[in-house]
Amino acid sequence: MQILVVEDSPEVSLITVEYLAELGHEAVAVTDAELAVEQLAQRRFDAVLTDVSLPGMSGIDLAKTVIKNYPKLPVVISSGYGAQNIHTLLGEPENNVLVLSKPYDMDMLAKTLRQVAALTRR
Repeated sequence: MQILVVEDSPEVSLITVEYLAELGHEAVAVTDAELAVEQLAQRRFDAVLTDVSLPGMSGIDLAKTVIKNYPKLPVVISSGYGAQNIHTLLGEPENNVLVLSKPYDMDMLAKTLRQVAALTRR
């Protein structure tokens, strides 16, 4: 899969891109939601993996933008806040939004990406 990674921490971004490569996926990493919106307009992705806390537009606002503009594109929100809080912040339950709890390892990321792949096959 082609995955857009939105993460402002250089260390977390690097590790995530490395995990994705080891799992056989290609990643484009950006440091904020505004850059992510630009990337989404320029090329096709199979999923967006975003942190909640970003400079400027938050990961929640980015997820809302993706849901509105690309309703079939799965969004994975990585957060230390918990899934219940994320869905509360989104306002409505969204079928294409998954939560990946931080800190995560490669196995957790792989499991989440299997769920993303199942969403894209619907």
